[in-house]
This record gives sequence, C-alpha cells and structure tokens, in this order.
Amino acid sequence: MDFRIKGKVAIVGGGARGCGRGIANELAREGARVAITSRNETALAKTIKEMTEEGLEVTGLVGDMEDQAKVKEWVAELRNKWDDPAIIVTNPPGMIHPNRGFEKTTNQEFDKATSVWVMPIVNLAREVLPAMKERKWGRFVNIASVAVKEPHLIDPMYSASMRVATCSMLKIMSHEYGRDGITFNSIATGAFLTELSREYMQDDRAYSDDDLMKPTAVGRWGTPDEMGAVVAFLCSERASYVTGETIRVDGGYCNALF
Repeated sequence: MDFRIKGKVAIVGGGARGCGRGIANELAREGARVAITSRNETALAKTIKEMTEEGLEVTGLVGDMEDQAKVKEWVAELRNKWDDPAIIVTNPPGMIHPNRGFEKTTNQEFDKATSVWVMPIVNLAREVLPAMKERKWGRFVNIASVAVKEPHLIDPMYSASMRVATCSMLKIMSHEYGRDGITFNSIATGAFLTELSREYMQDDRAYSDDDLMKPTAVGRWGTPDEMGAVVAFLCSERASYVTGETIRVDGGYCNALF
C-alpha cells in the first residue's frame, strides 16, 4: 500500500528508542523526511547513524518539546533544511512514580504532568498549523495510554488525567481544523517491550510482567514496529477520513467496547 507521504517532513518525539524509534523507522521507510527529537543526545546520535546507514532520510533535534522556544527553533531549522513539517507525532516520556493518593500528590506534580504531556502538543501546533492550513494537509498523532480508556486505578491520577486531556484536545482540534485537511488522532497504547518498560518494571513500585500479560488477549508484549505500522497508517493519505479518534493498540488489554 502506498501511503503517499514520500518527501513529507515529520517530527517524531522521543524517537531515539522504543516505540518512538519504531514510528520513526516506519515513516522514514515510507519516504518521509523524519526529524527525531530526544533529550538523550547519545541515544539520538546512535539512532540517526543506524537509520542513515539504512538509507533513510533522518535528522536529530536535541531538546525538550516542553520548551516553546526550542520547538520554534526546531521548526525554523526544518523549514530551512527541508520544508514545513506536515506530520507531528508527540510521544511524551513515561514517569515512574508511586501512587500516594490525592492528598499526598503536590500541585507541582500536576503542573509537571501538564508540561510533559499537554504542552508539547500546544507548542508544536502553534508553529506548524499555519503552513498545514495553507497547504490543506497535516497529521497529528499523540501517543497516550490505554489508561485513557480504562484508568489504571493504582496509577497516580495526574498521570491518567493529563493523558486524557491530550486526547480531548486532539478531539476538539479535529473539528476545528477538519476542513483544512488536518487530522488529529491519539493512540491508547498498551504493554510494549521497550527500554523504558524494562526500566519501569525494575522499579518495585511498578507493574510486574505478570500484571501486564494476564489481562492481555494476545498474551505477549507489543513491539515498536507494530506501533510504528499503526501510526504510519494514521499519518498517511490513506487515513484521511480517520480523525478525532483514540485508537487502542494494546493487544486486547482493555475490555471496554469503545
């Protein structure tokens, strides 16, 4: 299937490893010019080297999507190097944390959750929407969590709540910009075997492998390439009638119908 995104410029958050890397790989293999963001300069350099050796068109952007000035700088850099970004994938980092209950959760933790999960969408949208509207084409995909469909009750509420906020934001934006040819979708991701999930399970406050696999219908972890395939489709011309959705990619972990 031709996804018709050859030559389009994509920004993939957290693309140096894990599901972000899987998404970056798939978009680049479909012919997109992919800019990967990461706070880990060493991991980013390694990923760029490997993808370049594969013959993929890719570049790295070091920094944090929470930083509005940095995002503005990135978009200007890509505009000069390639073209205006047409595909945006926000993939904020997970946070290992104990659930101490509402009364022991600080306002600073709620503020941090907003910065980590909500503000990257806001910062990027401000910079890229004008060109997308002018060209009548654009794609936003937000990597969220299956907790937006069925909250993990042992997770801190600021984690699940802020992820729900991102899905709500993209749903509203899908109506505001739908007639401009721009789609907005979220992924409710389940258990994927990545460097971060391995780190997560080494923490004694987190889920165990057994906790995650027992409820999962397919009985195994997802792979970054499987996530990449779904996101690449949503970013394609073929998915132009799919917008405002929060799509579960969880191996059947969540039992909700919708």
